[in-house]
Amino acid sequence: MSYSTPIDYIFIEGPDCSGKTTLFEMIHKASGYQWNIQDRSALSMLIHAKFYGRNTFNHVEQLKRELYNLNNQMIICLPDWDVIVKRFTKRGDPIQNLSSLHKLYNLFFEAAEEFQDYPNVTVIRSVVDETLVNSLVNQYYAIERRSVYHLRDSMLQMLSTSAANRLNEVIGFNFVHYDTGDFSDIEREMLLYEKEKDYYGRIEDAVFKTINDEIKGNNPYGRKEGLHSRRFIYSDDSCIAVCHFLIRDGYMDSKFYLRSSNVKDTVHYDLNFLKHLTAQVFRYFKCDRQGNYCKMNFVVGSGHIILENK
Repeated sequence: MSYSTPIDYIFIEGPDCSGKTTLFEMIHKASGYQWNIQDRSALSMLIHAKFYGRNTFNHVEQLKRELYNLNNQMIICLPDWDVIVKRFTKRGDPIQNLSSLHKLYNLFFEAAEEFQDYPNVTVIRSVVDETLVNSLVNQYYAIERRSVYHLRDSMLQMLSTSAANRLNEVIGFNFVHYDTGDFSDIEREMLLYEKEKDYYGRIEDAVFKTINDEIKGNNPYGRKEGLHSRRFIYSDDSCIAVCHFLIRDGYMDSKFYLRSSNVKDTVHYDLNFLKHLTAQVFRYFKCDRQGNYCKMNFVVGSGHIILENK
């Protein structure tokens, strides 16, 4: 496959004695150390801040950054309390006792209820075994094979959760997507979406006008830009606000900032178009002839749903 949306981190969460270490080791063994797995995340920092009565603002914001990055995955281990008690009784703990552990367990339970419907959160309420781990590993392999416009499904799912639906908006969706150069997941028909095709055409024309002007020296410096220019950039105050292309040693790094995008109706068209635009620039500079690949970094300032008036 020529494209991928790789997993950056898998965070394993849960109270003490919930099976985190076992799961950590089993995923590594089943996948051949495929992913960077982290024992705990900002969620643990937030829960312990609540437990000790500390300010939680920074931990809430860090947790948002971790979860709104769609290259991240989180697992919350939360077996029955009786399982936790048996494990604690057997191994003990230098910090916690059963009373404090039960309070933390309840806080993790509340967190699991809040985040269980997020597209990148999996809650495990059973004892970890080989069948479960193999299912998780296959799930993560499938996630990494998603086409760029299918990331819309993850955004839409997150917007439907109780944590996000108050404003029908998530600020700061982001993800990185790679392609080896043939861009096989671009849907040509989606480029002809009636409501946006003219808008997309104007952006593409503006991007190539900028590139050609810079190469010819039609810029404030009167300087002819080369392949390694930092000035191949499009900006506007419309929904697709910034497109920036950086080429180094045949490798292209594309950065896109969407000021605003309607996740329900438009964002999948936007993402498909931006991958098409990346392909056009990639081929214009003949990066495809060098056998290298490109990186696409997407940030959505406001990912929202526009509700119909009843």
